[in-house]
Amino acid sequence: MAKKVKEEVLNLENILFKCRDILRQAKNSGSFFEKRDMMLTLVFLRFIGEKYEDGVVALRQRLIEEDLDPDNEEIIKAFFEDATFADGTFDLPKEARWSTIINTPAPKLNVALDTALHTLATDNKKLKGCFVEGTFTTRNLAPNDIKQIVDEVHKISHKAFGEEKDLIGRVYEYFLKEFAV
Repeated sequence: MAKKVKEEVLNLENILFKCRDILRQAKNSGSFFEKRDMMLTLVFLRFIGEKYEDGVVALRQRLIEEDLDPDNEEIIKAFFEDATFADGTFDLPKEARWSTIINTPAPKLNVALDTALHTLATDNKKLKGCFVEGTFTTRNLAPNDIKQIVDEVHKISHKAFGEEKDLIGRVYEYFLKEFAV
């Protein structure tokens, strides 16, 4: 008789639970606050990265509809800098894009994540002071641990879990509740 394979349901709590487990077992993962900050930062990077990628797709479509060349960098840049770009998308530096982060080899992830945060804080005055400098490099998580966490966070999508307007708040509440237990 064949065993039934239990199909895992993809939900936010399951993803965060796996991340929490990885952080609990990892050396150098830090205090509750440091773990929480790492997770919130990763979810933030994922969220803005996905929004950026969606914005680029929408922008390309809009440019095509207006008979403009969607591959012309100057045209794209002009549209991102335009105050009427109303969906909240702003141009992310390449090193801060989730597509760059997710494709970074495990041994370079800690540095790549801190570089992304530093670049965001430097390029955008509104984000200055929002990130703890060296969040990932000072923790120095093992490459396999940080890669596992990034891969889990990659499963979080505003399309799947963004029906609530405050996805990052939901992650924050989860970590407050679970680590308090």
